[in-house]
Amino acid sequence: MREEAISRTYLETLSFSDLVQLADEYGVDVPEDLDRRFLIEELLEIIAEESNNNDEEMIISTGENIDTSEVLTGNYNETQVSGVLRNPAWLFVFWNISESDATKLKEIPDCTLKLRICTLKDPKDTVPVEAFEVQTSSDSQEQYVLIPAGKKYIKIELVYVTAKSGKVLAFSPVITIPQGAAMLNDLQLGRQTDFSPVIELSGMKKILTEHYKNHRHSF
Repeated sequence: MREEAISRTYLETLSFSDLVQLADEYGVDVPEDLDRRFLIEELLEIIAEESNNNDEEMIISTGENIDTSEVLTGNYNETQVSGVLRNPAWLFVFWNISESDATKLKEIPDCTLKLRICTLKDPKDTVPVEAFEVQTSSDSQEQYVLIPAGKKYIKIELVYVTAKSGKVLAFSPVITIPQGAAMLNDLQLGRQTDFSPVIELSGMKKILTEHYKNHRHSF
């Protein structure tokens, strides 16, 4: 039996494959086309049942400092968006829309839900340097987004757009992107790159060239 605290927030940070693996530990057979949200609800229900029927109770934590343990069920019913870096090139974005917001969106003609990726010069900036929008999948609440090269701070906004207007529904915390070595980021075939004698002896020039040939699609 797993003895770590498991919360909805924690489950929502896991990939679908990780959720399937966790479900397998509890003996749950997951169909390939099962919606990710349904799987999370199923896991929470199973954990809640075990906490009620087993002497070694599993605590589903609210993430707050409270004196008594509490089992959480249902949905937080909040409109939220967040992101986790898969690597410096790809961002995994996931979101949730409250029932009230979902009802309002259904009443707006030609409403489109999008992710706005904002680039910031400083993590405390409120106005982005630049931004671009990504169309969301209609049948999902998660997707991967390719991050432009050379960016250090980004923020995700969940927005709805119509022909005449748009509005931000939620925004994520600022995400810091790890920065690679300049010689790797700026390397291009055909460009003359000066290496120090020590770096030349290490074989770095050949390593970087091979890396660029084999993995440039990731940058």
